[in-house]
Amino acid sequence: MLNLAKGKPVSIEPKISDNPGKHFVDGDDATLFYAYPTAPMNEIVVDLLGAFYIDRVLLRGFRGTDTLRIYAISSAGEKKEVFADVLPAKKLITFKPIEAHKLVVEYKPKDKTLMGELEVFAYEPQPVMVNQSGYNTGAVKRFTAPLAADGTPFLVVKAGENKTLFEGTIKDKIGDFSAFNPTGSLAYQVIVKGKDAGKSFPFKIAPYLIERVSYKPAMQFMIDDRCWYGNTNSFVPTVENAGCPFLGVAWRDSHQFSFELQALINLYFSNPDAFTVEQMPIEGQYIGLRKELPENTPEIVRLIYYAVDIYLRGKVNHTLLKEQLAYFLYAYPYLSEYIPKEVYEEAKDYLFSIWGNTDNSRWRWHDIEHSADLFQIYTIMGTGKGQFPPGHSIVPNLMLYEVAKREGRKDAERYWNAALKQTVWIIDNLDWNDPATTKGQRMNEYVTMQSLSYFFKHYPDKAPKKLLEKIRSWAEVAVKRSDNMWDFRKYKEDKWVIPDIKPASDPTFNPNGSFNEPGNIAGFPAAVLAAKQVLSDKKLKDKLEQLAVGHIDNVFGRNPTGRHYSYDACVDFEGADIGWFQELEGGAGMLQTVRGVLDGSPKEDVYQYDPYGGDPGHTEGWVTFNTAWMEGIAYRNYDLTALSVIGNLKNKEITLQLAAPLNLNPLVQEQAKIRVAKNGKDDTVVVLEEEGVDALYFKKVLNVEELPFKLIKGDVLTFSYGLGHFTKEASITIN
Repeated sequence: MLNLAKGKPVSIEPKISDNPGKHFVDGDDATLFYAYPTAPMNEIVVDLLGAFYIDRVLLRGFRGTDTLRIYAISSAGEKKEVFADVLPAKKLITFKPIEAHKLVVEYKPKDKTLMGELEVFAYEPQPVMVNQSGYNTGAVKRFTAPLAADGTPFLVVKAGENKTLFEGTIKDKIGDFSAFNPTGSLAYQVIVKGKDAGKSFPFKIAPYLIERVSYKPAMQFMIDDRCWYGNTNSFVPTVENAGCPFLGVAWRDSHQFSFELQALINLYFSNPDAFTVEQMPIEGQYIGLRKELPENTPEIVRLIYYAVDIYLRGKVNHTLLKEQLAYFLYAYPYLSEYIPKEVYEEAKDYLFSIWGNTDNSRWRWHDIEHSADLFQIYTIMGTGKGQFPPGHSIVPNLMLYEVAKREGRKDAERYWNAALKQTVWIIDNLDWNDPATTKGQRMNEYVTMQSLSYFFKHYPDKAPKKLLEKIRSWAEVAVKRSDNMWDFRKYKEDKWVIPDIKPASDPTFNPNGSFNEPGNIAGFPAAVLAAKQVLSDKKLKDKLEQLAVGHIDNVFGRNPTGRHYSYDACVDFEGADIGWFQELEGGAGMLQTVRGVLDGSPKEDVYQYDPYGGDPGHTEGWVTFNTAWMEGIAYRNYDLTALSVIGNLKNKEITLQLAAPLNLNPLVQEQAKIRVAKNGKDDTVVVLEEEGVDALYFKKVLNVEELPFKLIKGDVLTFSYGLGHFTKEASITIN
């Protein structure tokens, strides 16, 4: 999977001063190489600086439609043609393995043609697929060797070395090195032995590494993809049009079912200290918003306010956009330090006044006809487009129930009853064995399990009968469908990938198709970890955690193509080695230039393992993929966070220990802020120090007399990290 052509010497004919051949192999999409129709033939010769056994050539970004010829020249000087045709849709050319010292590309276009990047790859008799960025210390670490026999030995070594640091054997094409937890942030490789040796890309193992490499591109996507690029002076909505130049309400190429506010709030609440201005300096512009926020406002909170301001100015009334505002009302007490109360009051008055209204005209795309009255039971279900996931109204109604109680409203029970009835309908009517209820919802499948888990977790004594069993049965189906070499949850028993985005009842539905599903895979950790929160069966919970890690691994390269889902992965994601085959030119909503885009995912033809099978299918980034990914990150944050307090009150000391994804700079000793409450009322903050500069834990030995409380016997001190529904707590009683 290593690009043999990158940075190698190039000679070209014809020579044109402002069109250097090095642009063809420099690995940089920003530098462009062109073929010209004025020449009898454009010939590019790449010297690989050695003899290699090659079987693949990828032309990233190539836009030509004329016949292309490629030749391999051996070290003995023998020239053999390996391809002569129009470039396939996958941009990947494969051929029988052949020795090559040089590669010759010949092309005569009818018009000036961008040729993009040439990538050349060696034949791999023993491929080894890993998470290219790496793995978390103390967590699940698995890889796939798709051609290895059971019992084949494997080693983990430092990158570029051969000394064995860990060893194991392959079982069912999978190697597990979860027990290998070295200190530091070094790079490692997996070597698979057997008849043919194989070696993985280098990867790191470090505390909270996957979270560290995910936060920045997740935020950058949400910054870059905003309508008007953050200048809301251009926002002029009408009844018919939301006013975004490239479709959407607040984000380009968004829809009413992109769930941006939920994703931002959940990500922030799950790990607030990771998103401070100190950790993430402000990158975006926020022009034309009605309120100026304080300088210390985290960017993620600025994005939350940006959306709320746009939604209120636009008078949104669609079912799912109203639900987004419900999240904001619930979350506001934790955002009040930054967002003025007038914003909350405006949102509260507006949302409560329209919650039961039927009109959903502002605004909607790919919608299913329905009433926007959120007190009803929704018995309709979305399609693979993701526009109406079952249970979408449960959490928003429960949140408005809490807001209504907080505000002293007399109608609080209406919201509770709506959530309860909707949950009962799901328990009684959804069959998890029908893929339309699970992966058939594509990127927004997580919403259903998120909703059911939230209900049970926060109202265990009032939850409907059989709710926990419904969650457990979903988890069992997910585990059953994931019994394969990739730890990958399949669409159904005999199909890997969602076949179509149309409903199965549509006469044009293609049951044998294969569609783009990056959001479903990147968001799947949210679903399985939401279920894990409320289940008690350790074996089942361990398996769900394994699936959560496995699906993030899949996004980062542990899949049959061996590629990261982002075309620009090598630029946007720390540690990534090889990005997706292609991207949508321009990108719907101008996403091509946005950072952190998830462009594509493996299609049916490459599973179980046929990396050259078929073309990559539909490839197109979408905000709805990225918000699903952010939800996956949020639930991983919560799953990884643990807080403990050990008392030694004879000398008035207690020891606080926090595990949380806050090791964002492995060279700096960082801090975490823990909230402390006395008897659930008084509140203060205690600062914990990281145990070193690259650690799993933050600790503090606290003398309780340092707290600004007067304590007496029987008082309960509660320590917490995270916000709202993502809070983790530990308590101790003064005795």
